[in-house]
Amino acid sequence: MLKYYYLLLSILIISGCSLTDNDTPNPAYLVVDSVDVETNANQGGATHKITDLWVVANSELIGVFPLPARIPIIVEGETTDFFISPGFRNNGETARSFIYQLMDDEAFTLELAPGDVVERSFTFKYRDEAKFDFIEGFESPGHIFSLDLDGDENTSIEVTDEDAIVGLRSGKICLSDTNNTIQVATIFAYERAQNAGRDSYLEMDYKSDIPFIVGVIYVQEGQEITQPILAVNPREDWNKIYVDFTQILTSPVLETYRVYFTTDLPSLPVDSGEVFLDNLKFVHF
Repeated sequence: MLKYYYLLLSILIISGCSLTDNDTPNPAYLVVDSVDVETNANQGGATHKITDLWVVANSELIGVFPLPARIPIIVEGETTDFFISPGFRNNGETARSFIYQLMDDEAFTLELAPGDVVERSFTFKYRDEAKFDFIEGFESPGHIFSLDLDGDENTSIEVTDEDAIVGLRSGKICLSDTNNTIQVATIFAYERAQNAGRDSYLEMDYKSDIPFIVGVIYVQEGQEITQPILAVNPREDWNKIYVDFTQILTSPVLETYRVYFTTDLPSLPVDSGEVFLDNLKFVHF
């Protein structure tokens, strides 16, 4: 990114000191309004929150560009080789962009001349090596988040047709003053040995009027440990988030893991709350 800033600074300096317009670099532009994601039948819904593009041109990082993007390219030859990676915000943070390594990059070559404006669209796909521990869209009455950990059978994730971001149904948590706490986990424990210990993410579409916590329950050296990963803030409209489990799952002595959700009204200044979940998928290498 710094290189991109220095490049722009150099352009301004040259422009200010030149005696003729011929000395001013005249870039071409690559324009990308939006991107899509394509999934197959075994990869869940194609929702995404790709916010940026990491752009490499002729083997040099040009910069990280928020979408929609207008990307200046200094033309140095007859063709320019591009390598575009999808950028996202880890754990929903807004300050930094990360490359989503679980999806393929886009590589292509363009013939550009100074002043050209080329519009492109991109459709990113999961890498062939990406593995899915689970995909849960709550389309059937039974679902994998049915392990009750709070001891209250009246609080669970129920399948509802009230709203959905993918398909016809979603999962709903509904808390009241009489049933005010929920903690549920996947009914399956996943083998750490099947995880390469690299990028591991829970992709999740949600909306809620109360905060809730996403966490992991893992077994290490025979001991079960419950650890929160991320506190998710309320959102009025459907939102996509990528919850990062990578750091915990890099441990080679970790044996199994489950994903859990929890929230409780006694810790909040409200007497009721709802959470909708959809298109949950746990993806890793």
